[in-house]
Amino acid sequence: MAFGAGAGAGFGTATGAGAQAVQTASSASPQAGPRMRAFLAGQQAHSLARTGDRAGALAMLRAAEVAMEQAESKAKAHGSYDPASLAYHVAQVNHELGDREGAIRALQHSETVRPAVYRRARVRHRAMLAEWQVEAGRVEEALQNWHLALDDYPLVQSGRADDRFRAMAVAVRPHGRNPHVRELLERARPMAGARRG
Repeated sequence: MAFGAGAGAGFGTATGAGAQAVQTASSASPQAGPRMRAFLAGQQAHSLARTGDRAGALAMLRAAEVAMEQAESKAKAHGSYDPASLAYHVAQVNHELGDREGAIRALQHSETVRPAVYRRARVRHRAMLAEWQVEAGRVEEALQNWHLALDDYPLVQSGRADDRFRAMAVAVRPHGRNPHVRELLERARPMAGARRG
């Protein structure tokens, strides 16, 4: 499942904690199953990318892909690390290493293979995808993804989704004259009021 990684959300990895996360992932039990090894390698790849170790990050992504292939050949476990999660790590690593287009492609792939039951993740990841697309000058695509995120946003309770929602308003501010941006903000305004109320 190679994404042409040129370069996460690591699950809760802060920039300053990158080195610590690398050490934690490295010390994982060698007896861990392939799904856990894929998860830990994905975490480690994101952490290495955050510390600027491009070669190490890409090597760990390859290790995560190999472990995921081994895991996928066995029975799937609902709710565990899966190909969508791996693609998410690939996206984060690409973004950290400056490969914006690779990050967008990997996050799009993650959303394509993510099971529909994961609504909170879908809201966050579609909003993140839209942020990256607007950074890349792909405003119309970004607006489509924000509308998709807003479809599910009222149905989830998530501080991280709320953060993405607030980031949306900041990201589109430079495009305020675009009528489609104004339409998005008009749609979002009552939702923001409902969350504050």
